[in-house]
Amino acid sequence: MKKLILGIGLLVASCVVAKPTPSTLTAWVLTGSWQHPDSQHSPFTTIDSVRKWEATQTDMVFGSLQDLTANKNTVAIGYMYAHKFDCRPDEQLGWIADRAYQQDIPLETAFLHYQQDTIVALPDLSSGLHYLLQGKPLLSLYVHQQNYATARLPLQIQVNDQLITHFAYPITSLLVTASKPPRISIPILDEDSAIKEWREITIQWQQTDQGWLAQLSRPFSLLNNRPVYRGRSLNTGDKSLQAGFRPWSLQLTWSEPTQVERIATEPWLELDSYDDQTVMVFPGWDPANDRDSDGYIDSKEWQQRANKKASARFPHQARLIPTGKMWSGSCWYRTNFSDAKFNQIHASWYQFDWLRQGLSGAYNDDMAKLLGKNQFTLFQGGLIREMAPLIAGELDAEQKYGQQLAQFFTEIKHQTKTQYLAANISELNLWQYQAWPQELKQVVNVWLREHYLYPTIGLAQLQHYWEHFALVAQGNISLVMSSTKTGLSQLHPSQQQAWQQDITTGLALYYLFNVPQQTYYHSWNQTFVYGSGNTKFNPQNPVSSTWYQSGVPKNWAYYPQHMLAVDIGEPTLPPDGYRLVKWVSEKAKANSQDTQLGTIPIYPSHWFWLKRDGWWDDIPKEGVIARQYSKGLVLYRASREAKQSSFYQVEPINIALPELYQRVNFDGTLSPASQQISIKGYEGIVLKRYDGTEP
Repeated sequence: MKKLILGIGLLVASCVVAKPTPSTLTAWVLTGSWQHPDSQHSPFTTIDSVRKWEATQTDMVFGSLQDLTANKNTVAIGYMYAHKFDCRPDEQLGWIADRAYQQDIPLETAFLHYQQDTIVALPDLSSGLHYLLQGKPLLSLYVHQQNYATARLPLQIQVNDQLITHFAYPITSLLVTASKPPRISIPILDEDSAIKEWREITIQWQQTDQGWLAQLSRPFSLLNNRPVYRGRSLNTGDKSLQAGFRPWSLQLTWSEPTQVERIATEPWLELDSYDDQTVMVFPGWDPANDRDSDGYIDSKEWQQRANKKASARFPHQARLIPTGKMWSGSCWYRTNFSDAKFNQIHASWYQFDWLRQGLSGAYNDDMAKLLGKNQFTLFQGGLIREMAPLIAGELDAEQKYGQQLAQFFTEIKHQTKTQYLAANISELNLWQYQAWPQELKQVVNVWLREHYLYPTIGLAQLQHYWEHFALVAQGNISLVMSSTKTGLSQLHPSQQQAWQQDITTGLALYYLFNVPQQTYYHSWNQTFVYGSGNTKFNPQNPVSSTWYQSGVPKNWAYYPQHMLAVDIGEPTLPPDGYRLVKWVSEKAKANSQDTQLGTIPIYPSHWFWLKRDGWWDDIPKEGVIARQYSKGLVLYRASREAKQSSFYQVEPINIALPELYQRVNFDGTLSPASQQISIKGYEGIVLKRYDGTEP
């Protein structure tokens, strides 16, 4: 590892002076997961050589080069998802929880909670929910002859062995699937909350069809501890425990050899059906029901609840989980931003994390998925305790949450002094998206436009993309991603030419949006799975392929480095005599040279029509949009509608060019100079102004 860091660091330092992309800045997204390349299909022979190449080919990284020296020698904007915490605690939550404990701030301050029993639509059941729905522990340890190891059930337990089980939340029941029930001991803590001794408790076991079920006493349910026993760590690698998370722990022993299949607690979440839809039922938590304010509703309190619509026994049972369009394998809680002291602790995590990685800032993902209906489709309840009287899934709640998130971002910027607080908004138009308050637009200054451009984007969508130039007018930075989705490569995944045309078209589209020093180019495939691993071609299912060959590093495959090396200069005014492209918004129109769209300032793009079908409509049935550069010209031909694969079949057209130009080929060579060009449907072309010398 030391050798790798030195190699990358020296190479980055040696190439800061010059980078071979004269007409734009470039960026990577979420580098990592490198694989050994196939040297037959790429110039690389080792993982080290791929990493060095990536480090020299970028002006910015959204993510991390996973090397402190390399990150410091570029602008590395890490990944963050501030409005969620994982259901299963990770290093981040462990670190934050440890600081909260030290300041006597309850961990539940981290989360939003339903104040009433709530039914929410669950369109897709993510496997990540199994952690909660199956009542799994955070970690179980197997202790045999004073040797500690992770307990991987099923397991044969001997008489003198122990199982130590950590839960991430307080429990009142324990389910053990084994031939015999165990003896249970609870931890007795010292002054530092470490475990001083284990004390056996009397348990009444009930045999069920799933195993042995015990109801635990109330005192244990309120006790969490540092996972340390007589100076020895009760952890075999869990990062949340290493970072300071305090679990609720039990010790299990048996009086005879026993096969143990499962250890769990009874889940509090329920799956049900409502109006022929799968739903999740959450119990609500209302502090008014907790008469002694100890964080637990005992049987007497439960019978005398002030709020009969709230049936949770513990606060953690009422945490908000966004169930709409869940990521595969995910289970998240919505973050609470309403507590100023906790926000300071939360923000300090990013200061700590960025410093150790050499990051310049971070980008927040999924910024269109906050507290709105796309994440919370309710059938009952939904009152948020920390935001009362607001209801999850409603616009006013989402707007308020956006304001709170903006305040949290401000706290991050205050603590870290970062110049790069970014957000992934993909195709979102912030001037036409009601859920985004003005405060969010003001605090974020770098934007990730994930899959913003694609080969079949169509004229109507392009002419509504004025909001990119509105962000530019604010002085903001944008990474504009061009992907191959819906392109020729998905129709013909085994054809090299199809992939190369998609990437060429993507670069031409990007050059329509390029603004020097404010935009960064990134090219990707049709998926939302990023990284530095190798491409795959699947002959059994070609449409799932990510390149026409396997074994090629992805960033190298999709990066048209030879085209990027051709200097076409900077965007400039259109030539005389050509009609300007019009921007179209919900309330106003403007042409591409205007600096205002209604009341919204915009940066002039200087797009013009090289050819169009008819001259009356603002958006023609089909046309060729062009943008002139000081040393070149870029073109894109499309129909009004996007994603019309039949438009690939239309006849090529020959169109006159304003001057003599040479086509920039995928390999960086230049075609013979000409004042006309043949262009196909959904095709983008990059041209170099002829300088008097043939290639």
